[in-house]
Amino acid sequence: MGRLDGKVIILTAAAQGIGQAAAIAFAREGAKVIATDINESKLQELEKYPGIQTRVLDVTKKKQIDQFANEIERLDVLFNVAGFVHHGTVLDCEEKDWDFSMNLNVRSMYLMIKAFLPKVRPPPPPPG
Repeated sequence: MGRLDGKVIILTAAAQGIGQAAAIAFAREGAKVIATDINESKLQELEKYPGIQTRVLDVTKKKQIDQFANEIERLDVLFNVAGFVHHGTVLDCEEKDWDFSMNLNVRSMYLMIKAFLPKVRPPPPPPG
């Protein structure tokens, strides 16, 4: 038995880096992991791990998020990993880069939380 047996976990940006490592670690602890990313080919690498399902998802697209949320009955953990940091100083940052960063780093978090929070199962009451 793993520490996360029976838990349902959704991760964004799971195709590589921290997201990929977290997806694998959660699955090894017994969680049912739904790993999402915009990079379908890299995401498919996770399908070899038991307990991991994959789904292509662009977290900047509200319609995709809402459609995905409608397919999920319950959730224990939402791990928003997706993020972007512009390289260089603010003087090097074009407005389109700033807009993309804010859309991915802030707006997508709001959209994911708003869509999935109603699916989160409350923890059981303490014994006694």
